[in-house]
Amino acid sequence: MNDGTTGEPRPDGSLSIEEPLDDGSDFILARAQTNASPQSPQTARFTLGYLASGLRKIVTQTQSASLSSPSHQPVSLMDDQDDSAENIDWQFWGSIVNSYDEVARRQPRLLTKKLMQGIPDAVRGTVWMLMCKAKNEDMENTYRALLTRDSSHEKAIMRDLDRTFPTHKHFADKGGPGQESLLHVIKAYSVWDTEVGYCQGIAFITGPLLLNMPDEEAFCVLVKLMNDYNFRELYTPNMIGLQLRLFQFERLLKDLFPAISKHFDTHDIKANMYASQWFMTVFAYRFPLEIVFRIMDMIFAQGLESIFRFAFALLKKNQDQILQLNDMQSLLDFLKAGLFDPYVDNVDALMQDAAAIKISKSKFDKLAVEHVEELRKNNPDLLSGDALRAENRRLAAALRKAEESYETLNREHIQLVKEHIEMRTLKERAAQKVEEHEITVEGLKSVLISERREAEEQVKEEMDRLAQKNYKLTMKNEELQDTVDRFEGIVLAQNARLKELEAVVNTLRGN
Repeated sequence: MNDGTTGEPRPDGSLSIEEPLDDGSDFILARAQTNASPQSPQTARFTLGYLASGLRKIVTQTQSASLSSPSHQPVSLMDDQDDSAENIDWQFWGSIVNSYDEVARRQPRLLTKKLMQGIPDAVRGTVWMLMCKAKNEDMENTYRALLTRDSSHEKAIMRDLDRTFPTHKHFADKGGPGQESLLHVIKAYSVWDTEVGYCQGIAFITGPLLLNMPDEEAFCVLVKLMNDYNFRELYTPNMIGLQLRLFQFERLLKDLFPAISKHFDTHDIKANMYASQWFMTVFAYRFPLEIVFRIMDMIFAQGLESIFRFAFALLKKNQDQILQLNDMQSLLDFLKAGLFDPYVDNVDALMQDAAAIKISKSKFDKLAVEHVEELRKNNPDLLSGDALRAENRRLAAALRKAEESYETLNREHIQLVKEHIEMRTLKERAAQKVEEHEITVEGLKSVLISERREAEEQVKEEMDRLAQKNYKLTMKNEELQDTVDRFEGIVLAQNARLKELEAVVNTLRGN
């Protein structure tokens, strides 16, 4: 259970198993660790090299299709968005398209950060499908079969088409390809899920899907949103899921923004008067679609609970103005329209402000239990029949997630044990190597000392030999010097004798 604490990320953005996640990454990690569904055929189109080329649009507006060929291709969303390689990390998004589960398991924080910055238009539909594991050829075939069947809700659906995104060019033309796609997907779902049937809010979450993927894939993703992301309970006839979310919303509002909560109480403003549309349409009834896409990026990443963060970010941003409005009608008008204005031109600020709202999963679970207890006490009939089945489905889904989490943790525990054993083995081997190296070093030291001693003795012997030789040479030199001196004395004596003889000779000649 996530208690709101955080762990330190590694340099690559990944986390160790023991580190809790509080930024919504836990939802990504949990879904990535379930069995992956087959990738969309679109995946093959989004190779790394293809994305890096800076292709801005891979989806084009299509012509209307007949019932025998119901699928429409997605249309481009924002013609002025710059999807150039210099602004978008195509290498990262290429790895997401090709190996989403691997990236989600290894780098959930990095993925969450990139999702907060926005999925590029060119791959948004593909990434949404990968995140919710919606690719299913059998379900796509089921969708085509459902289109051949009648729906008791068809007239109501057609009546609402003109009121769903009336200003968006793709849905504005009556009977145009956009309205036709919307009709097909919603009608098919109404036949598929007869308990829910049709509610106008479904059109507001279907429209953004159709702008990012073909009809049959949009249907598959819609089914996933309804079942795996718990949107379905917002649209059941008794709307028990919506009641739960509004109960949680009012309690959290009181805890997080008591001044606003008290102000609403003073003017008898209840959450169902303004927040119902937020949950049922993911703000699409008011926000520009490019902002709705960013909100849905985070819903696919973090679940339906992310709507709470966006709602509270809106209230926090407008708190001063809200507290200045002092009548019910002005407050309701502002909450339904003016509340959104500060973020219309700054969607990145909305993402950051929403991320700053911290609500733990345990808090949501605790409030859900309190809501059920309150219903059981005050309105037991509401918990019978459909409501109980809905609650059972929710609890069963929670149980499945808990079991999946347990299996995942068990696998991770086994892996950690294996890694621990491997590390111990490596440590023992390293210690043995160190010991061997120490023995080798000691041996080398002994050899070095021995060789040094031998060298010193050899040097000493050589010095003694040279000293002795030098002594002998010195003595011999002295002897030679004595001999030279003696011969010089003899020469001098001979010279003197010669001079004497010359003098005698000269004397004799003179006589």
